[in-house]
Amino acid sequence: MAQRTTSRRPLIGVTAGTSRMMSGAWADHEAVTVTSHYVEAIRAAGARPVIIAAQDDWSDEEVAELDAVVLTGGTDLDPARFGQDALATDMTPDPARDAFETALYRAARRVGLPVLGICRGLQLIVIAEGGSLHRHLPVDLPEHPATGGEPTRVQAKVDIDSDLAVALGSSTEVTAYHHQGVKDVRGDLRVVARHASGLPLAVEASRGAPVLGVQWHPELDADQAGIFASLITAIRHREAVPEQAAAGLG
Repeated sequence: MAQRTTSRRPLIGVTAGTSRMMSGAWADHEAVTVTSHYVEAIRAAGARPVIIAAQDDWSDEEVAELDAVVLTGGTDLDPARFGQDALATDMTPDPARDAFETALYRAARRVGLPVLGICRGLQLIVIAEGGSLHRHLPVDLPEHPATGGEPTRVQAKVDIDSDLAVALGSSTEVTAYHHQGVKDVRGDLRVVARHASGLPLAVEASRGAPVLGVQWHPELDADQAGIFASLITAIRHREAVPEQAAAGLG
């Protein structure tokens, strides 16, 4: 592969869901959907978003054509993926999207791409690494505020010894919109931010290419632009140290 130059804008894969069109000539047809906030935030950071819908799995070689992956928000994960039964409080899952994005995440890890997981994307990363979720907040954790009905501002305390702290500092107010959340992390992940209730709000990978997952929506807030800037920094570092990127994770 030809050496990339810094004048080339990074290509960032952005996952998308599907929804049924409600009106017009294409009413009742399925559409690929992702909010424009993700696109705008990535463009503002200086990169090109590449929208990726659930489909047949990408090969490692295809994934390696990207510079990073963003796993976006959406509905609840299929509980069958982590060996649990459905609850009445679950949102309707999208098993095909879950399977595709899990495979995409694992391929990105193998080829050494930076990954950013947002809300559902964080939860997908945690489950892919063998962790577990609180299925219904705040019932599962009464100290946590209700964040499942509408976007809600909450405070996140960030570990000083983390890449996230470099981007946002040791404390940040964020926009959360979720009724499930991280319970335990496994594998190469470590918790790097929490709510005062104890709920993990962000994780990072402890080895390999950078992985950041956040249980909030940084694409909604201008003061969270540092998260997308840190993704670009990770991409530029990968370009500068190609042998490290090539190592990836087995």
